[in-house]
Amino acid sequence: MEKKILAHFKSCAEKVEDALRSEEVAKVKGDEVGMGADGTPTKYIDQKAEKTAIDHFKKETDLSILSEEKGIIEQEDEGFIIMDPVDGTSNSLLNIPFYCISLAFTPSDLSEVKVGYVKNLHTGTEYHALEGKGSYKDGHPLPLKPDDVDRPNYSIYLGERAHPESFELASKARRVRALGSAALEICMVAEGAFDLYFHRTPGEKRSLRLIDIAAATLILREAGGEVYDKDLKRLNMDIDTSQRKDVIAIYDDRVKEVLQ
Repeated sequence: MEKKILAHFKSCAEKVEDALRSEEVAKVKGDEVGMGADGTPTKYIDQKAEKTAIDHFKKETDLSILSEEKGIIEQEDEGFIIMDPVDGTSNSLLNIPFYCISLAFTPSDLSEVKVGYVKNLHTGTEYHALEGKGSYKDGHPLPLKPDDVDRPNYSIYLGERAHPESFELASKARRVRALGSAALEICMVAEGAFDLYFHRTPGEKRSLRLIDIAAATLILREAGGEVYDKDLKRLNMDIDTSQRKDVIAIYDDRVKEVLQ
């Protein structure tokens, strides 16, 4: 079943890629067209990508769907497809080639995710994982290289909505990046490019949702890393578009020493 779902994910991503390359989308992709289920404005590019993905899954499966704009779409089969058709919308609108589609399957919540798939919609780079079968980037097992925690590279969410602790942590790294797509950045922890992904906001009001991280969480866990909450407890999240949590993703546990 999991392999069949992964095949559906890959096919869906191809359809979303094709839809977003159209001249129609290029002209109006940044237009606001409504409000999503999570209470944030919906851009045309998000609406187009979501409709393409939902139409695909309604045709190919009977699994329920959790999506950014529509919320929960109930169908007959047990389990949920958790999808963010465009993670990194702001990057796509600025023509920064770092945005992706993120797709996961779970029978219940984040702790039970069985299939994870993330594809950079600009470069075509693919990450995927099946529970108990490891993680892969473009067919190569992850991690691709050993991490070097003595010369750390961190990905840290910064800016006016960042937690003050974020800036203190940034000063401890050799290099810091903030790239704008949680799914892709957590996958880069899984491959060994980053030693840490850190996203904290005061009161978790602008922290991450399940749709942002479900697929990448399995990819990192299957590569041997872990995803934690702000208290460094193994992260779990419910099937809910409104729930937000701080996220800390690590490949090597030695990195936790700088957080404690």
